[in-house]
Amino acid sequence: MSDKLYNIGRRSYIKSIGAGSIIGLAGCSGDGSGGGGSNTDSTSTGTASQNSITLQANSPAAEGSVHGDAAAMIGDIISSRTDGAVEIEAFRNSELGGQAQSVQDLSSGALDMYVIPYALTAIVDQQEAQVFDAPYMYDPESPYEDIYEKTDPQDSEPARRVIENLAEQANIRSLGAVAQGTRRVSLNVPNDAEPPQNPEMLSDYTMRAVPISMYAEALKGLGAKTTNIDFSEVPQALATGSVDGQENPYNIIKSSKIYEEQTHIIETDHMHVPLAVLMNEGVFQDLSDSQQQAFYDAVREIQPMATETLRSNLEETKELFRDEGLTIVPPEDIDYEAYRSATRANVREQFPDLLDTIESLAHDDYSS
Repeated sequence: MSDKLYNIGRRSYIKSIGAGSIIGLAGCSGDGSGGGGSNTDSTSTGTASQNSITLQANSPAAEGSVHGDAAAMIGDIISSRTDGAVEIEAFRNSELGGQAQSVQDLSSGALDMYVIPYALTAIVDQQEAQVFDAPYMYDPESPYEDIYEKTDPQDSEPARRVIENLAEQANIRSLGAVAQGTRRVSLNVPNDAEPPQNPEMLSDYTMRAVPISMYAEALKGLGAKTTNIDFSEVPQALATGSVDGQENPYNIIKSSKIYEEQTHIIETDHMHVPLAVLMNEGVFQDLSDSQQQAFYDAVREIQPMATETLRSNLEETKELFRDEGLTIVPPEDIDYEAYRSATRANVREQFPDLLDTIESLAHDDYSS
């Protein structure tokens, strides 16, 4: 039978026999190709162990990045805290499916866990969670620490409301977030032109926009003309001049080699992105209270490690870019407030139904 049908049956069976028999039943002993949890076998014949479960977690990112390694880091902690009762099998580079498929599989129960920015839950018609990715919302002086505080599913009341709605409406539970990085604009600036210092100047450029509304509207707010191109095609599009630029954190600009096709990086610092550690709600409810808390605690525990990784790699990455001939334009050399004000104004206009939640998270009126 299909993974989706199997998971529905699994939930019903667990409920019928009681919570005390959950461990060892929370997944299929699969080949890893279709998502869904897999049991740890006690013998080579496929007999499921009654003492442990293995959850499958997917990520679109590569090993060596915060995004790619978050699930494995959490898995190490969970294995230790639960004495091996819960294990995580971490998959990278979209091995269990692309972003759209993975979000849908997470919602249906065909995938146990996924690490992805909140805004991508719009794939299953959940617009509200995009508030966590609103541009210019987090403290620019300590953005990652601010992310952890404002998105905490247990300690932040505005976050808890959004997360409970996501669980109820889409069957997706957030366990917290780690920082992905800070998004900046990268461009090919003509030799005879000044790098764009404000939204009016950026309006001369066409940029690839992430095909999620909060991201696309953030880029429009910055002033750029936008177009949709699959991320895998971005380096070629930059090389041929089909687009002038894109926006991403430094670590992604590096790993994708986008920097090889760009002349400038403009440090607009417009989005500090939380990577949500998401779990299928049925899987979450199958866990004991102590196991659920272990997951919340594990996410909090890896947050400082994620922050340190991002910050320790930053200067090395910027030096590489300079060595390759890129010009990096820092916030003090642009009209940062003009970018911030225009982008916030566009978000206010485009997302009126989300504004109250954004302001409750931002702790300000989100107007300038």
